[in-house]
Amino acid sequence: MSCASMPAALLVTPQGRRAAEHERPGARGRRLFCLGQGGRGPMTQIRLTLPYPPSANTYWKPARGRGLVPSDEALRYKVAVAQLVQAAGVQPLKGPVRLTMKAYRPRRVGDLDNVRKVLLDALQGWAFLDDGQVSEDHGYRLDDAKAPRVEVLLEADAVATPEEAQAHRQARAERAAKARATRNRNRLQKQRQQMRLSPATRPRSLR
Repeated sequence: MSCASMPAALLVTPQGRRAAEHERPGARGRRLFCLGQGGRGPMTQIRLTLPYPPSANTYWKPARGRGLVPSDEALRYKVAVAQLVQAAGVQPLKGPVRLTMKAYRPRRVGDLDNVRKVLLDALQGWAFLDDGQVSEDHGYRLDDAKAPRVEVLLEADAVATPEEAQAHRQARAERAAKARATRNRNRLQKQRQQMRLSPATRPRSLR
C-alpha cells in the first residue's frame, strides 16, 4: 500500500505540516508519513533508499571468544545507513512492523534472504527498535547495474520517542557487552580446564 493509493490519507511532512502534492518528501532517504483511515487505524510509513548492502559472506567475521561479529565492511555500511536514516529525520517505529523491500542487485548474483538479514541488522535501532518487530515481510529481487540500491518501505502503528529509542539502543549495547563478557569468561574457564587436564601441565605424581 502506498500513500497515493490511500484516498482517506493525510500526508504529513516531518514538521507536521499538511503537504501539497508537490511537497511530498519522497526523495531518497526521506521519510513519508501516511496517517490513514480504515481497518488498521493510523499508520506511519517510512520510505528509504539505501546503498546495496555487502554480501552476508563478508558481513560477518569470526572473532576469538566472541563468535561472529560484523566485519569492517559491515561496520562501514551500518554507519552509512545510520547517517542516512538520521539525516532523513526518521524516528524508529515501535510495535509490529510491515517490511516491503526491493533489492536492485549490481550483478545477477546474491541471495535475497541474505540482503534482508544484512539490511535488518543495519536498520535496527534507527528505523525500528529491534528486527524482532518485523511481523510481515515482502521482498523483491531486481537488477540495476548502474544504480544498485535497496528501496525500503516500513509501516507501523506507532513511533518511538527519542528517549525510548535511546534507551533501547543503550539496553542493546549493555546486553551485547554482557554477552561478550560471558563468552570471554567461559572461554577462560575452558582454557584453564584444558590446562589442568593436559598431561604436560599436570604434576608427575598425578600422571
